Amino acid sequence: MSLIPSKIVNGVELYLVLNKPVFKPGEEAKLHILAQGERGRKIPVEVISEKNVVFSGEVHADSELAASIIVFNTPEKPGVYKITARSAGSIIDEVSYMVYSGEQRAVKKLAFVWHNHQAPNYLPDNTIHSPWAYTYLYSDILKPYGKAPYSYHVEMLERHGDYHATFNLSPSLLKQWDVAVKQGVVFESGERISPGDEKATAIKNVIDRYRDAFRRGQIDVLTSIYAHTIGGFLIDVLGMEDVVRDEVKHGVEVTWEVLGVEPLGAWTPEMAFSMRMVDIYYDNEIEYTILDEKCHFEGAEGRKASIYEPYIALNKDSGKHIVSYFRDNELSNILSFKNNFKSEAHALRNAYEAAFLITRKAISAPGRIMTLALDGENWMTFSSNPPLTAFYYDKLLVYLETAVDAGIIKLASLREIHEEVPATRILTKIPTNTWLCSFKKWRGEKPEHEEYWLKAVEAYEKIKAYESMINGRDSFSEKARWALWHALDSDYWWAEFWSPRIIDTWLNEAVKHIEPRLKGLEVRNISIPGQALAGMPVQVKVDLENKLESPLKVTVKVSCPDRQCFNEKIVEVPGNTTASTVVEVVFEDYGPAILTISVVSASYTLYTFTKEITVHPRIPPSPF
Repeated sequence: MSLIPSKIVNGVELYLVLNKPVFKPGEEAKLHILAQGERGRKIPVEVISEKNVVFSGEVHADSELAASIIVFNTPEKPGVYKITARSAGSIIDEVSYMVYSGEQRAVKKLAFVWHNHQAPNYLPDNTIHSPWAYTYLYSDILKPYGKAPYSYHVEMLERHGDYHATFNLSPSLLKQWDVAVKQGVVFESGERISPGDEKATAIKNVIDRYRDAFRRGQIDVLTSIYAHTIGGFLIDVLGMEDVVRDEVKHGVEVTWEVLGVEPLGAWTPEMAFSMRMVDIYYDNEIEYTILDEKCHFEGAEGRKASIYEPYIALNKDSGKHIVSYFRDNELSNILSFKNNFKSEAHALRNAYEAAFLITRKAISAPGRIMTLALDGENWMTFSSNPPLTAFYYDKLLVYLETAVDAGIIKLASLREIHEEVPATRILTKIPTNTWLCSFKKWRGEKPEHEEYWLKAVEAYEKIKAYESMINGRDSFSEKARWALWHALDSDYWWAEFWSPRIIDTWLNEAVKHIEPRLKGLEVRNISIPGQALAGMPVQVKVDLENKLESPLKVTVKVSCPDRQCFNEKIVEVPGNTTASTVVEVVFEDYGPAILTISVVSASYTLYTFTKEITVHPRIPPSPF
C-alpha cells in the first residue's frame, strides 16, 4: 500500500510533483511531469491548473526517471490549489500545493522520532539466534541507494544538515553491537563476527557516527526498557513493577556505556504505558517519553488542548512527573505503512505527498510542536521494495527542507524541544494502553499466549519467593531475573513473530537458577506431640532443614479446611542447620480431621502436606 497508488497508462507511470509543497503568493513554481516505463512508450497528456491548460502534448517514457518541467507563478491568494493531469479524458494524477503568506503561524518544531530496535537475539550461551541487529546495519538491502536502515539513517543525517531528529537506539540493540565490536559473536548458522573484521568495523563506524551526531547536537538519543517488554501490561496486569524498574535502570546504563550519552528521554516499548511508569522514569532521571494520539491522548484526563503541545504526566499520589509528547497517529502511520513503491517516480510522488500533508498540518494545526514516531527500520525492510524507501526518505527530507527554508517548520530533536518548549499543561491520567490501542497482539491472538504468560508468571513468582526467603537478592536471583527479562521481550510474543522456542529457552534458564535454591529448604518431619483435644491448642511441630549457606525465612501455615481453623508462623532457619517450629491450632469439634501444613514464601507455596488426625473430646478435670 502507498499513499498515492501506482498509476500506469499505456505502459507508462505518470505523476505530477512540484519543486516544493508550499509557496509564497505569486512565487515562481516548477511543476514536474514524471514519467517512467518502457523506452519509446508515450501517452497524450493535458495538465490543467486553475482551469487553465498549462501543458498539452505527448509525454515520452524512459526506463529511468524522466521529467518535463513547467514553470508558472502561483496565485496571490493563500490557500490550497490543485493541478490535474488527464489522458484520454481520464484523470491520471492530481497534485496539491499551498500558497502561504507566512503570517498565520509561528515556526512549528517537527520531531521525527525513530525507534531503532532489535530484541536481545542471543541465547544463554551468547549464540545469536536472529541476525537482524547486524544485517540491518551492514547488508545491502537498500542497494543502490544505501546499505541498510541503521547505517542509512546516519547517512541521511550527514547529507541533510537541517535534519535534526530523535533516535531510540534501544539498549538491547546497542548491546549486541557493542559485544560484536569488542568480543565478537557467533551465529547459530556458524557465521562469525570477529573484533576488527570488516563487519565489526562497519558496526563500530555506525556507532561512532550516531555518537558524533549526538555530540554535534543534531540528534537526541532515547534509552528504553532493556529487553523491550510491554511495561504497562507487566505492571498493571502481572504486578511486575520491579522488573520494569530494573530494566529501565539497566537500559540507561547501557546507553551510557556504549554511546556515552546520559539520556533525558525514553522510548516506551510498544508505547505500552501505565501511569505507574511515571515514577519509574522519574526515579531514573528520565524526563520525557512519546505516546500515541488515539490510544493515549484521547482517553487522557487533565487540561488537554491538542497533541501539538507537550504535557506533564503527573502522578498525584507521589508528586513525580515526566513530560509526554503525543505522536500524530495519521502522519506516523503514513510513514510506517504506506511505503510500497513501484518505481523511483512512484516513490518521489509519495515523498512529495507526504511532505505536503506534513507541511499543511504544520501550518493548520494549533500548538507549537508536531511529533512523528515510528519504527526506524521496519518501515523500510518490510516494504515490498526496500531500496525505494531509501530513495523516498531522502526525497522527503529534501521537500521538508524547503519548508525549513521558508520558515514554516524547524526539524528538531526532542531534547531541543524539551529545552525550548516547556510543558505547561498537566495530565493526571493516561490510560494503560499500547500503540495498537490493545494488548491482544501479545496476549490473545495466539492460542498459546495464555499458557506462556502463566509460565512467565510462575517463573517470576519463584524468583520472588526465593528473594523473600533470603530477604533480598543474590547472584542466583539476579541471573534468574536477567533470563526472565529476555523471555518477556515483546518481540517474541508478537503474534506474527510468535517465538515459543526463545521464550521457553529463557524461562527455563530463569527457573534453572532458582529451583535448586528453593529446594535447599526441606521439610524433614511433621508431628503432633501428645493427643489432640477439642477446644484445646493442638501443637503441630514442623522440622525444617536448610541445606543452603544463607539463612532462610519462610512462613509455616497450618489449617483444617473442614473445621475452619488456621494459624501461621514465620520461621528463620540459619544456613546449613535444622530448626523446628510449633504452630498451634484449635479444633472446636472432635472426631477424624485433616490438617493441611504448607511452607510458603511470598505468595509461592514451597511444600504442602496433609495429615489425618483424630481429635478427642476433652474431659474436664475432676473437681476434687
